[in-house]
Amino acid sequence: MTSLRRAAIAEAVTLLVLFCVAMPLKHFFGVPLAVSIAGPIHGLAFMVFLWFVIRSWAEELISANGVSRLIVGAFIPMGGFVNERWLRRQQTEAGFP
Repeated sequence: MTSLRRAAIAEAVTLLVLFCVAMPLKHFFGVPLAVSIAGPIHGLAFMVFLWFVIRSWAEELISANGVSRLIVGAFIPMGGFVNERWLRRQQTEAGFP
């Protein structure tokens, strides 16, 4: 569960960097290299996040509704941080360290 929380944070941070740094650099300042770098990094972070979501679901650590919540939240800026807080609460309630 801790790995899933870390993956949620990494996904959220890379999404914010992509939206708030790389895309403005590309569109306002003509620096497309920023998106060329931040885009694949976010893509990798997103794939790792999905891997941990599926793995946690397969291990029955989260429900199907939890999977839906996590995936939808990953598409919303700042949603990854909300996901991490929810996961921390779930972890505490389940008695995991």
